[in-house]
Amino acid sequence: MTRVVAKTVDLDPMVEMKAVTRPGPLALRYLAWLAGLALLVPWVSWLAPLLGLLATLLLAAFLAEAWWLRRVELGAERPASSVLSLDESDELSLQLTSNAHRPLHLEVRQLWPSLLAPVSTTQHGVCRPGEVLRLSLPVRAVARGRQPLVAPWAAASHWRLAERLMPLPLPGEIRVVPNLKAVRRLNAELNRFFLLGLGSRASPRFGKGREFERLREYRLGDDFRDLAWKASAHLGKLIVREFRLDRSQDVLLCVDSGHRMAARVTHLTRLDHAVNAVMLLSYISNRMEDRVGLLSFAAQVDQGLSQGRGSNHLRRLTAYGTELQSKYLHTDYLALAVHLRRRLKQRSLVLILTSLPQVREQSPLVRAVSLLMPQHLPLVVVLGDPVLAASAQMAPANHQELCRTLVARDVWSAQQRTIRQLRQKGAMVVEAAPHDVGLQAVNAYIEIKRRQLL
Repeated sequence: MTRVVAKTVDLDPMVEMKAVTRPGPLALRYLAWLAGLALLVPWVSWLAPLLGLLATLLLAAFLAEAWWLRRVELGAERPASSVLSLDESDELSLQLTSNAHRPLHLEVRQLWPSLLAPVSTTQHGVCRPGEVLRLSLPVRAVARGRQPLVAPWAAASHWRLAERLMPLPLPGEIRVVPNLKAVRRLNAELNRFFLLGLGSRASPRFGKGREFERLREYRLGDDFRDLAWKASAHLGKLIVREFRLDRSQDVLLCVDSGHRMAARVTHLTRLDHAVNAVMLLSYISNRMEDRVGLLSFAAQVDQGLSQGRGSNHLRRLTAYGTELQSKYLHTDYLALAVHLRRRLKQRSLVLILTSLPQVREQSPLVRAVSLLMPQHLPLVVVLGDPVLAASAQMAPANHQELCRTLVARDVWSAQQRTIRQLRQKGAMVVEAAPHDVGLQAVNAYIEIKRRQLL
């Protein structure tokens, strides 16, 4: 927590934050009433001296409160750094105290950086002597990154005739990471599912894996290539080696950061939705004892993070995903395929999160997937365009809508044709709306593990 004291004296001129005094809401209301009564003076002459007396009393009360507020100091505390999850509502706390011996009416306004919505938040409260006023400022993270927080302003008053605007130069920083709250919710669901099966024991799955399990006696139908000749000679009978299906397999997540991923769907970009999906997949893969890696690609392929496991590796994945930004560059799928063929030495699940290109640019994706098979298993996760699909299927009402529907239908049909070609090549393809792409990708990954396709 960071604590500062805001005094009503001039601050550093380079900061350009100075306390000022202005009329309060009651002073403005009383002045409006006096102005309305002043219109009656030509008909009611005795109102003039009364209005002058009331105006003098109002001015004296305003000056008295303004002089008293200049002696007021505010203390403020809030966390020096706050970490928020993308596309999740949250609250930032702010604690205020004062040295006044009378209750203070406070109005606090905080301007938010571009990572958060709304633009600003205003909260009201009463800070009583010896008490701490706790305010909660609701925000919603709409973009990933790290930005400093500007100082909030507090308007303090007692009788509401005068207000003293005082800056609270609180140093602070906002860091917006991918949606980790969704990962926590998924973790809670998985733990609940695990508790339902408490007491059961998962038996190992035997098969033609690479992990040695045990030695046993030969049975009719066993493959002669599995015979352990040294153990057979030592025991005087045929002994075979039994293997277990691999538990730790390689999963490489490839996130498209090209120009198409910069398009916004509601208030998030496609890349933001893709990064949120990556966080879900990383956690599930780690829990399934797989080694997961992450890279981004556009015109060039970023080296990213190699495959790994554990909580430290998940933190590195989160930090890498937080810094990912879309680039207004062409997406080169063939460069990605060449990089993966050189980088991956054993069979891996290659999960590509992308948005399908336009009509004449779709063949490179099909060729890139062909280069990866059959050595690797590609899973193409397509961030669909609900607006395009709706426009392609709508019934036009006029000539303008007819032209738009025909163009949308051509683009949508070409994308569906590309998806069919990818599936004909043997790749798995998942198409989902951007806000559902995380759960759909997780379901596809679990299906691959269940069918032992990797």
